[in-house]
Amino acid sequence: MAAGDRIAASFRVKAAGALAIRPLQEAQLSVVHLAHDYEDGDDPVYLPPDDAFLVMLYLVNVDHCDISPDRPPAPLKRYPKGSICLINLNRGAAISVRGRFEVLAFHIPSAHLGELAEEAGEPRIDNLVTCRGVDDPVIRDLGAALMPMFDMPDEVRDMLLPHVGLAFNAHLAHRYGRSPAQSLSATGLLTSMQEKRIKTYIAANLSRQIGIDQIADASGFAVDELCSGFMATTGQSVLEWISACRISKAKLHLSRTSETIACVAETCGFPNEDIFIETFKQAAGVTPDVWRSRNRH
Repeated sequence: MAAGDRIAASFRVKAAGALAIRPLQEAQLSVVHLAHDYEDGDDPVYLPPDDAFLVMLYLVNVDHCDISPDRPPAPLKRYPKGSICLINLNRGAAISVRGRFEVLAFHIPSAHLGELAEEAGEPRIDNLVTCRGVDDPVIRDLGAALMPMFDMPDEVRDMLLPHVGLAFNAHLAHRYGRSPAQSLSATGLLTSMQEKRIKTYIAANLSRQIGIDQIADASGFAVDELCSGFMATTGQSVLEWISACRISKAKLHLSRTSETIACVAETCGFPNEDIFIETFKQAAGVTPDVWRSRNRH
């Protein structure tokens, strides 16, 4: 049975739209449009063990909870429309759902992460960070791009799907990817691949608050080794690099958009507008408004 059919059967959806995408080599990404109404007393949804990951993009507000064999049932939690859930299916999963359930479910074989790293010449990723109810505008936009494709002619759809699938998996790897355990070279420096992985992860997560512990976890380093290796290799601390990246991103938005200063601050990951203005002025010598007036494209 194809992966999309297995996902639909697990959720007891009899007529589910499915897309099969092979962006690179042999590994196939499946996208399934699931819609079902679950009543009180319905059996839980069981997802069998699989060497793959599942991302659900909620198309409506959805109420569900995880079920674990060694813990009492958790209360139902509402996941808002447009948010995502990302889980590892290695040990399977079980959830209890109530009410209207409509999602785009992305089934990603672990093998595809290896193909992606090989194709891009990037460090290998062996896991993705589990998350629930996360706001991810990139996946939301890719989901919106995919929805019309369920009804497109095959020849048109088959031309577009590989590009969308590759963008989806590259985003997953960059934002949620975890590298195997790493260590510094004998010189105390990062290798070029380690440095690239760290900087790529930072760039992919600039719009949210990320701590050094999260960066260390994603790149496979202990916090102390990450900090010392990054400083020795780049001449900057991790926090200095993050701040510089956010200022660069802010300048791009200021010069090319009409977004408010508050919106630019949020987009670039600053805690609030005041901190953004203060940080920007320290880096650029002028406030964001003045810089924009001088550099507007």
